[in-house]
Amino acid sequence: MRILEQIGISLDNQEILQLLRSNNSSSQKGKVPKEASPQLLEDIEVMKKEALELIETKAIYDIFLSKDLLPRHLFDLSDRTIIAVCTISKTLENGISKLMSKGELAKGVILDAIASNAAEETASQLTKIILEENTEILQENKHTARFSPGYCRWSVKEGQQLIFSLLPVNKINVKLSPSFMMNPRKSVSFAINIGKKVEKDLGIKECNTCDLVDCNYRR
Repeated sequence: MRILEQIGISLDNQEILQLLRSNNSSSQKGKVPKEASPQLLEDIEVMKKEALELIETKAIYDIFLSKDLLPRHLFDLSDRTIIAVCTISKTLENGISKLMSKGELAKGVILDAIASNAAEETASQLTKIILEENTEILQENKHTARFSPGYCRWSVKEGQQLIFSLLPVNKINVKLSPSFMMNPRKSVSFAINIGKKVEKDLGIKECNTCDLVDCNYRR
């Protein structure tokens, strides 16, 4: 088991803008300009600086025998599976709540999009670290893209229960609610399969057939 802190991340304006467009009401979707206004870009830059001071990245992961994991359709081709959870912690979420409570909705929405981008970027950087730390295992094996509960016919309930039963996630101050949502909200849980026969595009190819076309994290 490995616990990591202070994972370095960068924030991407285009991803943040995409999240802002996705968060618009259905009637507004498609009407948000592809080219953001100079004022919006300036606001994003200001909020990014504030966000980076509040973000505290943490992560935990471990490697398990795939034969012990369910559902079998996800793990039957792999030999080992990396299970991981990462978070940007609670401080930034508290900042979003404060803005919303003061009626500063525009800033709150921008900061929320930045937080979502930060969480996804933390997961991406964690994936890179995991693969770099386990080159010996990966040398003669393939690995899948990371996939999370809610994807690949892996129900949120089943996936989160499995992950939280395997990892002492309390060590990075992440909890699971009765509805199987993570707290802090800006946290990501995922798995990566390892083996000679695994489907490398598992978790990516699902986006081609998924009905959630407006998903913030659609690949």
